[in-house]
Amino acid sequence: MRTALLDFYDYFSFYLTSPDWQRAIFSLKIISFVISSLLLIAVVFLILQIRKQIKKSLEIIAESVAVPGLPQKALTKKWQSILDKLAKDDEDGYKLAVIEADKILDDLLKRIGYQGEDMGERLKQLTPAQAANLDEIWQAHKLRNQIVHEPDFKLTHSQAERAVEIFQRALEDLEAI
Repeated sequence: MRTALLDFYDYFSFYLTSPDWQRAIFSLKIISFVISSLLLIAVVFLILQIRKQIKKSLEIIAESVAVPGLPQKALTKKWQSILDKLAKDDEDGYKLAVIEADKILDDLLKRIGYQGEDMGERLKQLTPAQAANLDEIWQAHKLRNQIVHEPDFKLTHSQAERAVEIFQRALEDLEAI
């Protein structure tokens, strides 16, 4: 057995030092260099393609957020009217401020192109990337629904102020104000 192992070792060491082995290694080096080069070219190509796709996606997002022809001045006046209603010590004014703030956001979503029967359906189409406070917007919209559908609903100034702040942040995220 020992002689068989020594014979195998001698044969293997002779083969590794032979010119045939050196040619085989050289051929493998050339093949691996070609394959590595092709893979590098493929990676660079894919990175460039991904960058193009990301750029297109960002342009689409920017177009969807930009509101063409939005009357900025009129919106600012409406928003100031909402803030004025909040400044008064009147629960009906607070309720009206929340309802109007919700309506402004709903109108904006319609103008941008969000479809749906009501604001709830349009809000479902928003993503956190478009409105960072999406969960809060839902809560403010639910508060608005309570005001509208429950005649005896009592609204505090702090609740109304918080809801208006949420709507304001959403409008800022959508670059409307």
